[in-house]
Amino acid sequence: MTQTAIVVGGGIVGVSTAWYLAKRGYRVTVLERDALGAISESASGGNAGLLSIGHFPLTRPGASMRGLRWMFSRTAPLYVRPRLDAELVSWMWNFHLHCTTRHLEKSMAVLGDMGFKSLAALEVIMEEANIACDYKRDGWLDVVLKPENLAAAEAEARSLEQYGYKWERIEKEQLLKQDPCFRPQVAGAIHMKDSAHCAPHLLIAGLVRALPNLGVVVRGNAEVRMLKIGRSGRVMGVHLTSGEELHADIVVLTAGIWSDALAKIAGVRIPMQAARGYHLQFEYPTQDAPAIPSTGMVLHESFVAVTPMKTATGNELRLAGTLEIGPVGAAWMRERVAMLLKGGNAYIEGLDRLKPLKEWAGYRPCTSDGLPAVGGVKKRPGLFVATGHAMMGMTLGTITGKALAEIIDGKQPCIDCTMLNPDRF
Repeated sequence: MTQTAIVVGGGIVGVSTAWYLAKRGYRVTVLERDALGAISESASGGNAGLLSIGHFPLTRPGASMRGLRWMFSRTAPLYVRPRLDAELVSWMWNFHLHCTTRHLEKSMAVLGDMGFKSLAALEVIMEEANIACDYKRDGWLDVVLKPENLAAAEAEARSLEQYGYKWERIEKEQLLKQDPCFRPQVAGAIHMKDSAHCAPHLLIAGLVRALPNLGVVVRGNAEVRMLKIGRSGRVMGVHLTSGEELHADIVVLTAGIWSDALAKIAGVRIPMQAARGYHLQFEYPTQDAPAIPSTGMVLHESFVAVTPMKTATGNELRLAGTLEIGPVGAAWMRERVAMLLKGGNAYIEGLDRLKPLKEWAGYRPCTSDGLPAVGGVKKRPGLFVATGHAMMGMTLGTITGKALAEIIDGKQPCIDCTMLNPDRF
């Protein structure tokens, strides 16, 4: 008998899980709280578009102490809105405890492997589903403005060699020659060669369109209010805010920052904080246009991600970044939007000549140990979780979905999920 599965959340992790479950013969329904047309504006569609495999987790040594200093600056790369909140205090303390070299090494052994496998899986899906999203596997640049910071950028790149990642140092003269978009003040760059970039809103929209071809039902405006739990404690479906009740053999929580609240109602703890990021999208003029960056990049000192995107209407550029931990739904911090353009201007010529298209903000689900939660929940049979990817959702979403589908199907997952077990909380 065909098993049924409900996937709660239509972001990259959710649609990837649905894809692989359908491939394994499950009858799958994806429930998205927003309208289907808005999925491209979700956290998956609104991210920087850098598929930067080998990216360190947030919990790197010294990050917690920098975060404490940054709390007093509303334009710092990581800003925590001060508030009396027991869950936030607990999260920050646990975050601090995980900002160690030992935890980073253990985390990177998992994340480093996930990165290569995720891009390989994504490339297969894009070919099968015929998705056009300006995907290019040409790496990314860590662009350094101050000469004294080049050594640190190089040391970080070198630390990734043990996981199979390749890199190259590009001196100032070579960088300016191959990429005329940069200002002459830049000091150089580190080219991380194994990564990719794309237009993420086109990627997620293409995946959603492809799912019905596998028999997957995708429903928008279908917000889940709570999980349906049987007398034995097994999760057997969901209750929607509309009053509708849906039954399934398997329920998968891939709802980003909303996963914690839904799990909590069922007595399961997945503590996360919502970190809001912003992006600015620009269109290149048809005449007198400045040079287009050759590939995706991160501007080292300002932490701004820059991604060129070719869409149906022409060449575009996305500036993205910042982590702002605060109450969900709080008003935008306009100074944090402005810092994207200010940070980009220090490195790149001609940004003021680009046509603004839109501003965007969305939330990234951040666990306190910097690792996603992927797997089954022991105390609630029938419930599976995949969330907490922070800034790595689009990068690692595909392999997460594949591994979770294998776990649900009782098979050995394609990645080591030991450190990702949601029961660790």
